Amino acid sequence: MRKFVILAVGLAVVVGLWAIGATIARAQVFSKDPKVAMLDKCDPATFSAAGISCAVLPHPADVTLQEFLALLFSPLIKTVVGHPAWRFEPSYLDIRPGQTLRVTNNGGEDHTFTEVTNFGGGSIALLNGSVSPPAPAGTVPLTLAPECPATPAGLGPITVASGATVEVPLSPGEHKFQCCIHPWMRAVIGVGD
Repeated sequence: MRKFVILAVGLAVVVGLWAIGATIARAQVFSKDPKVAMLDKCDPATFSAAGISCAVLPHPADVTLQEFLALLFSPLIKTVVGHPAWRFEPSYLDIRPGQTLRVTNNGGEDHTFTEVTNFGGGSIALLNGSVSPPAPAGTVPLTLAPECPATPAGLGPITVASGATVEVPLSPGEHKFQCCIHPWMRAVIGVGD
């Protein structure tokens, strides 16, 4: 029995160290080429059939619209959590003053990389949890981030199309960014020495 306990503790330590290492590896600290990727895995067939633009990508894009909508919510929390394939990578980045951040949309859908004072909801009510269904009863919708347009019609000028790259010059300090379409896509960029 004692050997089993030692083995279990050893395995837990190894898994814990791996998890810490994997998390640290995702953050870029003072990179010489600071960049953020906008990611999603929209399935062109099912998204396009619903009238939602989704470009064909060179990498697997197999999240159907049905799966995307099913994973917007979790039974463990009463607000939007979003599909994990829709994200900014890395979600935290430190850069030096004077460096310019490059943001590339590697996903099939349009996204925004909008600086916000505080994270909040985006411009599409359905993705804020304001429409039921698919939002489960009792869902607390996200409150619109003031920096995001109040309606999807205002998104045009700030969207980053699939395959496009934008350069973002930043002043020293901490900067929060989110997608005004998919508001769970978030990043914090620290600029300092």
